Amino acid sequence: MAQTVTIGTTDRAGRNEAPLAARQRRAAPKRKAPWEWNLLAIVVGIVFLVPFIWLVVTALTKNGTLAVSFSGGLTTTNFTSLFGSNSGSEALGEGVGGALLNSLYLSGGTMVVTTVVAVLTAYPLSRFHIPGSNILVLAIVFVTGLPIVAVVIPTYDIFVSFNFINSLLWTVLFLAATSLPFAVWIAKNFIDSVPIELEEAAATDGAGTLRTLRHITAPLSIPGLMVVALFTFIQTWSNFFVPFVLLQAPKLPASVTIYQFFGEHTINYSGLCAFALIFTAVPVALYMLISRRSGGSSLFAGAVKG
Repeated sequence: MAQTVTIGTTDRAGRNEAPLAARQRRAAPKRKAPWEWNLLAIVVGIVFLVPFIWLVVTALTKNGTLAVSFSGGLTTTNFTSLFGSNSGSEALGEGVGGALLNSLYLSGGTMVVTTVVAVLTAYPLSRFHIPGSNILVLAIVFVTGLPIVAVVIPTYDIFVSFNFINSLLWTVLFLAATSLPFAVWIAKNFIDSVPIELEEAAATDGAGTLRTLRHITAPLSIPGLMVVALFTFIQTWSNFFVPFVLLQAPKLPASVTIYQFFGEHTINYSGLCAFALIFTAVPVALYMLISRRSGGSSLFAGAVKG
């Protein structure tokens, strides 16, 4: 009785490869989601979209309220008055530009310091055999859950004793210190995913530790480092409590000066919404920039033959 035999190709190592037809099989098409899931997604989208519509409409309305209304007509006065173009406005006036610059100083400085120190700390934890490193990593994870309120009051006493109050630089260093535990933990996980064979090859060519970190490990960890940078920037940008305690006018950031829209009996909803849109646009723009830069899911895919 004749027997059919399927013959595959053979690679240089002598291993039989699968037949061409088997290797070119297409993946089965994905099933369509049931209508119940589509309906749920639409409902959730509407729930998140309605507050944003109110925010935009109120920011473009002269006398906005909690209700969405176009009765007063649309205007851009709420935005121009924030930066002092309208001296008769009851909004923040010229203080908004300075407040945004203070926020950029605090958030950008904290992001740079935290990311650099996190890489320099996470690399030896990932690559070198350090006694007690596992305990240290667990301690880092534990510190990430420590509330900021527990440390900001003693920090305030220290700042007063050394005359650091109302110093943007020392506030940046404190914010970076509080952001480091989580940043180190995230950076270590990304550095762990970089193939160590690449570093061994660089060491064979005479590259030292710092050179290997700078030219091999850090570039291949860019997606993870950008996650650390973005998370740190957003956390600092929206931080209210720490700048409120450690800083004073005119060095207050935008996250603190926003409370000036809330009067004793009234709230300037139009100015508040206009300020909120400008305040939100900065981290959103940074997120879009970082997402485009770290679009690749794996920058070192195919770098090592397996």
